[in-house]
Amino acid sequence: MAPITNLEALDRHFRKRVRIVAENPQGKYSSTWMLWGNKDDFYFGSKTLLESFKVSLHKNGRGYVAYEKRYYKEDKIVGTSFPSRTLTEWALPRPEIVGAVQLAVIRLPADFCTGEGAPDVWKKKALVLGVEKGCAAEIGVFASVQEMQSLEERFQRIGRPLFAVKLENGITVSIVVRSAAFDPSVLPTSEQLNTSKKVEIAEYKLLESRENLNMLIWNKPSDGESLQVIDVGGVKVIPRS
Repeated sequence: MAPITNLEALDRHFRKRVRIVAENPQGKYSSTWMLWGNKDDFYFGSKTLLESFKVSLHKNGRGYVAYEKRYYKEDKIVGTSFPSRTLTEWALPRPEIVGAVQLAVIRLPADFCTGEGAPDVWKKKALVLGVEKGCAAEIGVFASVQEMQSLEERFQRIGRPLFAVKLENGITVSIVVRSAAFDPSVLPTSEQLNTSKKVEIAEYKLLESRENLNMLIWNKPSDGESLQVIDVGGVKVIPRS
């Protein structure tokens, strides 16, 4: 992984809601991701979509990919009903007394970074992860009973530990980043996308004329597994026939 820039911007305000973005060798950016803790819970999501849905890791031991509460109540999707606020729910892996468990990983592939930048980057309010061609910046979210400092040596074997949040329930959530080879064959084909479950966050007609959109792909983890998210840029919606 290329050097991480804007580390000097990690002030008190920044620590509350950390912003992370990947930059490829052509100077193109991924979506900006925000991560933060609040009391006993931990949250993260793509900044451009946080008004619509996000991921929450709760003190009840369950993880949720769900519509944001206010968005769900306002029913902003024209002509679309919400059967449920929750899109994905699973039991989180539970940390032991020693060591850490991975709750989630966000992958930002270099070859699908297509953004021109964002105010958070220009204002040095985001950590910028330089990622090589053919690789993806991976943001790992780990939970442990131990403090991050006592696990730092272990984390360094897999990546670079960035920061940690101590929740009120005694759990420490640590963020570790690295660059790893990315196989684009893991992405769904057009046929698979057409038959898979999709979540629209705006009226379809509003998206048909838009180019360079971002698409989030996530798995449906079984209980005790980690959530896997891939953020793909450069997407265009094909008009329905």
